[in-house]
Amino acid sequence: VLEILGMTDRVVGRGDYVVWPPAMQELPKVGAYHAPSVETVLSLGTTLLLTTSSQAAQGAHVKLRELGIEVLALKTSSYESMLASIISIGKEVGREERAREVTDGIRREMEEIRRLARDAPKRRVVFVVDRDPVYVAGPGSHVDEMIRAVGGENIAADAASDWQLLSMEIIFERAPEVIIDTSDNGDGALRGRDVGPWDRWPFLPAVEKKQVYWVDPIRLVIPGPRLPQMTRLMGQLVHPEIFGEPSQEDFEALEGDRAPR
Repeated sequence: VLEILGMTDRVVGRGDYVVWPPAMQELPKVGAYHAPSVETVLSLGTTLLLTTSSQAAQGAHVKLRELGIEVLALKTSSYESMLASIISIGKEVGREERAREVTDGIRREMEEIRRLARDAPKRRVVFVVDRDPVYVAGPGSHVDEMIRAVGGENIAADAASDWQLLSMEIIFERAPEVIIDTSDNGDGALRGRDVGPWDRWPFLPAVEKKQVYWVDPIRLVIPGPRLPQMTRLMGQLVHPEIFGEPSQEDFEALEGDRAPR
């Protein structure tokens, strides 16, 4: 967000999970979003900490505020909260007009994608973020928004939360036609169109038709200004006859980076 707002020259550190844009990789780490290092943040002369809301980080946030550092803890788990967070950051850094231009642009591009998929047949999709146990994208998440935008039907759309533990029995019952698995970002992780470990359940339509995709999580899991590009990739996985076939590069990490888990 700070890059698209033209503020990267004022960034002095990055969270442990920040892998984009690539230029950020040169900055010192200040800890994970749920466990920021008060000492490191202070040592960098920080005046504002932009982070994701986390109950676990509340103690550190209170301490930083007591020390005179402003903390803006953003909710980014849903599509609408992600857009609202861009506006919040823009207001905080004096770039509100630019932030609104960005969010307006995202909404326009998303509407164009929805238009392309308007008459597409609904395809049942499961989007996996962890397999031990199985966690999937649920309602309200930006992933759910992307699935619906490209003519997919999220089999976990009625789940209790935006990121939901889901039993294999429910997956069997709802029989996804497309499986998108972002659960592995380790070295040598499977990437591309490949049944992989899902071959244990050959009766699933996605497995039978070989519509199982292994994607680096940074391509689809981490929301932000790249959302329209992410949604077009989602379209290539759910409705390639409309959005085109993905290339092998589309499944890989950006610029050689891997999204930490």
